[in-house]
Amino acid sequence: MATARLTVGSDACDVPGFTNVRIQLAVERVAAAGGGVVELSEGTFAMADSLHLRSGVAVRGQGEATVLRKNRMKRAKLICFHGYGHDDLLVDDPGAFEAGEGVLIRDERAWAFYESQGTLLRREGDVWTVSRSHVHDYTPAANGDARTLFAVVSAIDVCDASVEGLRIDGNPAENDAMNGCRGGGFFAHRSRRITARGIVVRDYRGDGFSFQTCDDLTLIGCVAERCTSTGFHPGSGSNRFHIRSCVGRDNGNCGLFYCLRVRFSVLEDCVFENNAGHGVSVGSRDSDNVNRNLVIRGNHGVGAYIRRCPPNDEPHNTVFERCVIERNGVKDTDPQILLQGRTRGVRLIGNTIVRNPRGPAILVQPEMPAFDLKDNVITPDGDDAVVRLAGDPDAEHPTEF
Repeated sequence: MATARLTVGSDACDVPGFTNVRIQLAVERVAAAGGGVVELSEGTFAMADSLHLRSGVAVRGQGEATVLRKNRMKRAKLICFHGYGHDDLLVDDPGAFEAGEGVLIRDERAWAFYESQGTLLRREGDVWTVSRSHVHDYTPAANGDARTLFAVVSAIDVCDASVEGLRIDGNPAENDAMNGCRGGGFFAHRSRRITARGIVVRDYRGDGFSFQTCDDLTLIGCVAERCTSTGFHPGSGSNRFHIRSCVGRDNGNCGLFYCLRVRFSVLEDCVFENNAGHGVSVGSRDSDNVNRNLVIRGNHGVGAYIRRCPPNDEPHNTVFERCVIERNGVKDTDPQILLQGRTRGVRLIGNTIVRNPRGPAILVQPEMPAFDLKDNVITPDGDDAVVRLAGDPDAEHPTEF
């Protein structure tokens, strides 16, 4: 196995300089040599585009002393129709941008995966060329624009890559928010066997960690703190993730949000606290996932939240075991666990649940089928610790919270 190694950053490094360009130069060289390690020195790197991970390359920093800080966002308006599959960009101020900058193209009709993200390759006259083709149509009439928004660390269409020991600074005062289907502090898409270890994402305007359509992704000892959206966002057909010993704290939405059809995964030994949404939220087709040894506390929403989904979209075979779930919710009547929908195979095993003064430990909607409830310690206990709401199981029920 190839073991090329390059250092980046300080004057003593193989590749001196504190920009994403210098990091990427080393990453591409190591990848071309067949794989190996890129080691970043202490210091703050100015990020005009993502650190693009490559297959077979490990990028390692010096802990929080190695900082990747996103540059100030730039913006220009689209001046013509930009169609699906095109790779050109025409804006009212082409001089606002520079080659090599990451750019997000969108309009008011585009959302989630319908926004386009890529790198500006070159300018010919007033026309920029982007590294990836547009995934949607965009028009000036729908207020289309381009902004220098991107994931600070990105793994797209790669395998067997890793990043370790660094801090991501989202520079929120100089940036707009980015949607989690296209980016985050750390973002992976259509990739396999990606590992992030000891990565701290702080103050990113969007998700801390987002990965979409990925298999066998691993996050160990990572922190998402004070991000404006979700701390951790596994989604869109990802299989077999392993998230261990991570922290989601003080984020603007959920601590961890299972998105669409996340399956056969393990979330363990993590802390989700003081987030503005739910602690852990499970929903559409998120099946056969195990959540164990979690601490879920102080979140504004429910601690463990099973979303109500249409028939055939329920998150079956969801397990919460040996978790501490306490003092979630903003009202003293809020529950700690909410079970909704016709979700089969839910197991609540060996958890420690501390109730709010007048709220149940577990609130069950009428349509919810039988579920396993075993060896849980509820404080205070009593006949009102587990409450199944009355009503017709076949009727439509509004989603709570």
